[in-house]
Amino acid sequence: MKKKKEVSALILLVAVLMLSMGFMVNSNETTTQMRKVDTVDIKELAASASLLVTEDRITEDAKSVLTDIELEIAPSTVKRSPIEIYDSMSIAQRTEALYAGTLHMEYSGLYTYYGDRLSVAKGAIYFNGHKETYYSQRVLPGYSLNIPGRHVADDGTVRDGNGYICVAANPSFMAKGSVLITSLGPAKVYDSGCSHGIIDIYVNW
Repeated sequence: MKKKKEVSALILLVAVLMLSMGFMVNSNETTTQMRKVDTVDIKELAASASLLVTEDRITEDAKSVLTDIELEIAPSTVKRSPIEIYDSMSIAQRTEALYAGTLHMEYSGLYTYYGDRLSVAKGAIYFNGHKETYYSQRVLPGYSLNIPGRHVADDGTVRDGNGYICVAANPSFMAKGSVLITSLGPAKVYDSGCSHGIIDIYVNW
């Protein structure tokens, strides 16, 4: 009788896991097996499959199994620093991640880049197929620009609430709302008024 209960318990566990993954299980056979079991402790077994179980026991009522027990994918315990992820990417990889929506955005921190960066001293640089210049909100406040969460970041760039650096571009080159990688980090086009091929970065310099 004891062996029979152990076999039934294993069948029950497999059935529950199969249901949680969307497989079709014969309800009559599953119910029959479940009714042979009083209670089964599955926490230890489930843990080995990287699953979290919100209840310790399964009752003999087959219907309550799906409502009393919630299986969730265990969260990953390995996390990499967003800055390390950004630093380790090539410009092409950063652009791809930006378009895919998987690039970490800094609200106000510095986007580290070890190549040539736009600065007050340089005034203009060529970067990733475009020319970068800058214009200052101290000269052009730009109050009419619709920049949600507008603020000045640690590096002096003007950013939106999602961490995008605000830039201007000619509509024939890049439309408003477009995103791109600049020498200072991920940016979004909020303004126009510059020549084709130029990205004008909004700063507080």
